[in-house]
Amino acid sequence: MNGFLLVAAGGALGAMLRYGAGLAATQITPHAPGLYATLFVNVVGSALMGAVMAWLVAREQTPATEALFLLLAVGVLGGFTTFSAFSLEMAHMVREGAAMKAAAYACVSVVGGLGAFLAVFFLTQKVAT
Repeated sequence: MNGFLLVAAGGALGAMLRYGAGLAATQITPHAPGLYATLFVNVVGSALMGAVMAWLVAREQTPATEALFLLLAVGVLGGFTTFSAFSLEMAHMVREGAAMKAAAYACVSVVGGLGAFLAVFFLTQKVAT
């Protein structure tokens, strides 16, 4: 199967799971549903990424394992939360002995992402009003 189709199918499933987590969080914690849903998917998605990658790494690398990687890691977990991909990249850097690079990557990702969001959010508000 085409890699793009595997990612698309997995991504659709992951996005539906993410949406479902948001709906469940609304029922469980109506005072701050978004916060808890995001925290839940980030932690659970990262844990699942660790499990999927450990399982795949222990297997012989074949077209089937590559397809599972695309479907599960890139697709399902990528659609569920991109934080899981971030965790995978960070773990790879730490495992390679590049802890400082990992720390810098984490800081730039969080601060840069938040800064970009806020800058564009406020700019768009000004332009739109």
